[in-house]
Amino acid sequence: MSMLIIIIERAQYQAKGFVLSNQLTPKKLQTRTRICQTAWELFIAKGFESTSTRDIAKAAGIANGTLFSHFANKDELLKVLMIAQIDNVIADAQRSDDHQQPKLKMRHYATHLYAFYLQHVEFSKTLLQSLIWQGQFFDEQIQQFKALLFASAPQYDEVRAAAMMDCYFMTLIEGLNQPAPNANAMVRRLSAKLALL
Repeated sequence: MSMLIIIIERAQYQAKGFVLSNQLTPKKLQTRTRICQTAWELFIAKGFESTSTRDIAKAAGIANGTLFSHFANKDELLKVLMIAQIDNVIADAQRSDDHQQPKLKMRHYATHLYAFYLQHVEFSKTLLQSLIWQGQFFDEQIQQFKALLFASAPQYDEVRAAAMMDCYFMTLIEGLNQPAPNANAMVRRLSAKLALL
C-alpha cells in the first residue's frame, strides 16, 4: 500500500478540500493508512456493496466520523484504493515493458490491467461508473498513462493517444459485461481495434 499514500496526495483531493497526507500528523497518516488497508481487505472479503463505512471504521478501530474526515464517502475511498492498485499494476508492467511503439505498449499494459480488472469485476464496474461521470478525478492518471504509451515515440500525438484510450476503455467495458470475461480475449479484441488506427 505504499503507492496508496502517493495517490492520496493527488491534487484532486486538495481541490476537493481534503487534507493531504503530507499535511497530516504521523498519527493521522497512520490512521488514514489503516483505513485504506482495512477497507481493501473488507472489499475483497465481503464485496464493495456489502461493506459499509461502519464496517470499515469498526474493523479499523476508529469512529465512523474519523473515516469521513479522511474520505467523503465509500465511493471516494474505493476510487483512491483502485487508483493505487492500478498504479501498482502499471509499475509492475513497466518493469517488463521493452516496446517502442505506442500500440504495442498499449497491448502490453492492457494485458496486465485487464487481468487486474477481471480479478475485481465489482470494483472495476464501480470505478468505470465514476470515470464516466466524474472524469476529472482521473484526468491526471489518464494523462500520465497516455504519456507513458508515447514515451518511446518520436513525438506525442494527442488524437492518437485519445483514440487508443477510447479503444482500451470500450474493450474493458465490453469485457466486464461478458458472462465469462477473459483477459486474453479482451487483449486480442483491443489489438484488432488498435490495428485500425
